[in-house]
Amino acid sequence: MSVANANQLAETATSLPPSQTVAEVARKFTDTWARPNIDRFMELLHNDVRLTQPLTPPIIGKAAARREFELMFRLFPDLYGEVDHWAADGDYLMVAWRLHATIGHDLYEWRIADHLRVQDGLIIERDALYDSIALMNRILRAGPSAWLKSMKLLGWLKAR
Repeated sequence: MSVANANQLAETATSLPPSQTVAEVARKFTDTWARPNIDRFMELLHNDVRLTQPLTPPIIGKAAARREFELMFRLFPDLYGEVDHWAADGDYLMVAWRLHATIGHDLYEWRIADHLRVQDGLIIERDALYDSIALMNRILRAGPSAWLKSMKLLGWLKAR
């Protein structure tokens, strides 16, 4: 696409202001990640939610999402998030934020961009983007005990 075509497309594009509902979802998302609680996460999700992210297959439905959150908090018991910015266009919400957790003996931070679609006041789709290589590298550098814990919890290594 030429610059002229891109400029023309930008001039004709319309953007919708965030609905009050989407703004409320952004506020609840921010609050829930600041003080994580699995039940509060479940309150944000539509029954038919679809979550995609690096490293794992798509997570479909609230029951699967609950299992994934439980696993995540076993891997990273002190996990919490901070939202830096969010923007919305109609029922779509983009959240730029950071997760923090102890990996090994050090606090680690990773940046995430979540693309969310809201339906009936609940998150029905989420596509998370983050540097999964950096996260896996940090887990590997944390030493064998961190590797074994991660591999067992992820089901890659059977516990004896």
